[in-house]
Amino acid sequence: MELDNIKEIVDEFMIEADEIIAKLDEDMVKLEKNSADPDLLNEIFRAAHTIKGTSGFLGLDKVSELTHQMEDVLNKLRKGGVRINPVIMDALLQAIDTLKLLLEDLRTGRDSGIDLTSVKNQLITVSSKMTGGEAPATKKGARKNGKSQKIETSATSIESSTPKTESPVAQTTPLSADSPELKPVEEERDVIGETLRNDGGTSLVKQMAEMRRGADQTIRVDVGRLDGLMNIMGELVLGRNALLQLTGRITSRYEGQGLMDDLNQAAAQLNFVTTELQRSVMKMRMLPVGKVFNKFPRVVRDLARSLNKEIELFISGEETELDKSVIEEIGDPLVHLIRNSADHGIELPDERVKAGKARGGRIDLIASHEGSSIVIKVADDGAGLDAARIRQKAIEKKLASAEEINRMSDKEVFSYIFHPGFSTAKVVTDVSGRRVGMDVVRANIEKLKGIIDIRSERGKGTTIIIKLPLTLAIVQGLLVEARNELFILPLASVQETVKIARADVASINRKEVIRLRDTVLPIVDLYSLFFEGTSSIDLAKMTSSYVVVLGLAEKRIGLVVDHLIGQEEVVIKSLGEFLGQTQGIAGATILGDGRVRLIVDPAGIFTMMV
Repeated sequence: MELDNIKEIVDEFMIEADEIIAKLDEDMVKLEKNSADPDLLNEIFRAAHTIKGTSGFLGLDKVSELTHQMEDVLNKLRKGGVRINPVIMDALLQAIDTLKLLLEDLRTGRDSGIDLTSVKNQLITVSSKMTGGEAPATKKGARKNGKSQKIETSATSIESSTPKTESPVAQTTPLSADSPELKPVEEERDVIGETLRNDGGTSLVKQMAEMRRGADQTIRVDVGRLDGLMNIMGELVLGRNALLQLTGRITSRYEGQGLMDDLNQAAAQLNFVTTELQRSVMKMRMLPVGKVFNKFPRVVRDLARSLNKEIELFISGEETELDKSVIEEIGDPLVHLIRNSADHGIELPDERVKAGKARGGRIDLIASHEGSSIVIKVADDGAGLDAARIRQKAIEKKLASAEEINRMSDKEVFSYIFHPGFSTAKVVTDVSGRRVGMDVVRANIEKLKGIIDIRSERGKGTTIIIKLPLTLAIVQGLLVEARNELFILPLASVQETVKIARADVASINRKEVIRLRDTVLPIVDLYSLFFEGTSSIDLAKMTSSYVVVLGLAEKRIGLVVDHLIGQEEVVIKSLGEFLGQTQGIAGATILGDGRVRLIVDPAGIFTMMV
């Protein structure tokens, strides 16, 4: 077989193995809760068998050896008589974790010196105790004591495995159908038949062929190509915007001429096709958030074991789709939030019973669409945040005076947990005491142009709400003008626009506000915020202006501008290394007339106002 073909098969195996192992993690947790499900157990066995068979074919001995030991344990579970327990589950999950490390070594081409002795011995010990007999043989590719032997398809293997003898063939004696000598043979035949049925009766070659046939329907594309396609799509959108603007100018000058009608029709057709192409390209980059969510049942299971707690995770909305670039970044913040819920939120079983709750705690992980954003909630039914303790800690750390703290609502006080180094935990644990605080979580969310919000009730639980844009590439924007400067505000964050006069503006604690229906809305001058370093409004120069009301979660703020220009779809361009970290700015775009304009980051604006 050519070297390129082998590399292609290995690459395919790595991708398939990653998906199989991710599914194994998920299925193992399900199996622990429902050990009497034979279909699930068979599916897990087949997954391990598939990895073993393909890795053996490719000469990946360590992977093959480890999955062989897993098969021994899983096969005994399939045959019944032994119910899965935490010891068996721990051994299998440790083996899965080791498989992940082995595959990572293969992917990176390094050798981490992973020693399989400990995990293999653990599996052998578990397997031995399941039967009460000796540990199963560790010879690769062999099965003893009624288990299927590996079927060699190579003619050389068959020849080499045939006993060499120079003696004549022994005289045979006919056996009756109920002869005891036939029983071991029949058992072996049944096990081999079962193995073949579970594998769908296909050989490894057929499995590879089926994999390739499946590839004809769904192909894997390098993400770099998708990124390149998205960049080209962005340039096409910019070109379309420029053409539409130019068409509008020409039409206004030569309106009524037949040629203009043709030009408008062509521009409209281009606009339609570009929009459809853009939607298709963006959809190609969308992945279900379940790609991230599905690893958390295993995380929660391990946390519950290490903390001696009873915790169940409920997931909903895993089919909700999100841009791949956001999917790749959201995993770590969610892991930390779930760790916090398990460690600091959910109480120990006895404490929950004393509080009148069920022994087992509950964590909900929910995803849903909200306009052009996705909302992710991490909710627990634990102890909730202690507002009094947070107030005390904030005063101790001199984040605010006691007078200011006491004037704040509990919801406002909760925001202090996002300050660097802020923690109310009395005991630092190995689970969440890893020098990674909620400030890092918020920083990661804001890097994705998202926001994070907290709702908590003492004794009833805490809910963390994350709101993220569906994509970081193209957004619908509202063009506004402030002192001859144009800005783009993401339309998803714009709640409404209001025209105001100087008399409508009042001052409370040196902060400008307006009364909007039954609420008091703080307002800031958009131009002054970025070009003068102040949010104050010069009332002496103000005649009549517009206020654009931005909303994020339950927070609202008004940006004072001179004119509302209109809506436009814009492509977000990075400001580069030196300007990219400018607070309150999400990036820049090129308008249809060729001018470069800044795109405002609503989350950054709220942070600047804190």
